[in-house]
Amino acid sequence: MHLSIVEQFRAAPPGTLYGVHGDSSVFRLALIAAGYTLVQGVPVTLVDGSNRFDLYGLAEFARRTAGGRCTPDELLRNIFVSRAFTCYQMEAVIAERLRAFVRDRKSPVVLIFGLLDTFYDEQAPLRDVRLGVQRMMQALQGLKRDGVSVLVASTDVGPVPPARRGLLPGVMGGMDKVFDMKRIGHREHGTGPSGMMAGHREKGKRHSSMKEGQGENDSGHHSRGMADGVQGELQSLVA
Repeated sequence: MHLSIVEQFRAAPPGTLYGVHGDSSVFRLALIAAGYTLVQGVPVTLVDGSNRFDLYGLAEFARRTAGGRCTPDELLRNIFVSRAFTCYQMEAVIAERLRAFVRDRKSPVVLIFGLLDTFYDEQAPLRDVRLGVQRMMQALQGLKRDGVSVLVASTDVGPVPPARRGLLPGVMGGMDKVFDMKRIGHREHGTGPSGMMAGHREKGKRHSSMKEGQGENDSGHHSRGMADGVQGELQSLVA
């Protein structure tokens, strides 16, 4: 399960941008990282663009790992979940709301599942897609400057329109550290797109009204979270 990646994420200094890509195991790996963070009493914000948040898996992790330090309910009260169902919703959450939200909730760790999944939909004009991704990357840099650590988990599987195949390498190129789950090995940054997508790449230093316990859907109505223990089920723009 490549738990060494989890250990590196836990040990990284604040404000580190991590990218993990490969098959669907990236989401389980990211949830394990979230679980260890939550067990320490640290609030975590998760933006889910691929519908991969596993509430019950996280609760089971708490039962097995917390060692009596906290109950599953206590752990889940410290995670804020926001779902995005279109690229415009994902852009709005990341670029317009996330930075203020994590500052308000004192959440120094952010997980993003399927950052680009909705951007592969060809119903969205390519110009909008490129601008949206650019705005999101600028927002992630803002989080980095605020000392917020971010883990972006993405899958390589599934059809991607040819004109959009450069989106994932571009996003991973903006991360401080990148792990390819299919080829775990170390490679220094600076080898171009083919290098930064292979093995482990580490970069040199550079560079909704989200309501607690409830979310807001596209029509402005509030909806309850997946479970009472999850503090922030933030629908789209909003889970």
